[in-house]
Amino acid sequence: MNRRLTSLLGLAGGLSVLAVAAFVWMPHADAPIDDLRFHNPRATLFTFLDCYGVADLPQKEILRRMEIGRTFHLNDPATRDECFVDYGGAQDEGLVGYVFGSLAPVKDDLVISGDERVAHTIASDDAGPTRPVVLHRTDRGWKIHLRESVPRSVQRQLEEAAAAQAR
Repeated sequence: MNRRLTSLLGLAGGLSVLAVAAFVWMPHADAPIDDLRFHNPRATLFTFLDCYGVADLPQKEILRRMEIGRTFHLNDPATRDECFVDYGGAQDEGLVGYVFGSLAPVKDDLVISGDERVAHTIASDDAGPTRPVVLHRTDRGWKIHLRESVPRSVQRQLEEAAAAQAR
């Protein structure tokens, strides 16, 4: 009987050690999600562009299509929405379009700067001046901040156009 009790106590002790080790190594609910689509600012930007099918297109082809007035179609709305920290639905489509128009024609010339919480991306000097796109690090990865990436004057114009259309 002692032998059996000793074996059971040893087994229980071993299981306790395993349970503690599993708890330490198990991801906790409040741990950040390690989603490679939003792993760093560049990944987020290219995830966003990929939603429109332009991430792998040569920059010259994107420019050519823009020059002839071709439109780009949204292929993955759910992922596109995840790219933003402050996307509020249909009323923000104009802001999203502005960010897309800022990034797509200079995608191969993007320069990213910032710190561990906020990043700014602009085109390299060779591509000409561009408005920075601002990204924030969240618990779900790097996300584009629409209202910091679109000039306030453009936001007002979009709001006025939406109000006029609603009348």
